[in-house]
Amino acid sequence: MHYPRHRTARPPQRSSRGATSPLVFVLLITVPAVIAVAALRAR
Repeated sequence: MHYPRHRTARPPQRSSRGATSPLVFVLLITVPAVIAVAALRAR
């Protein structure tokens, strides 16, 4: 009896180059906002 070749389920490939994690997006948005608020409150 001949079975079809078993294919292992591969996880989706992520290129480490150019892939930005959601944490990086959050930091890119919040850090300038915090700096701006701190600069405005210092006056």
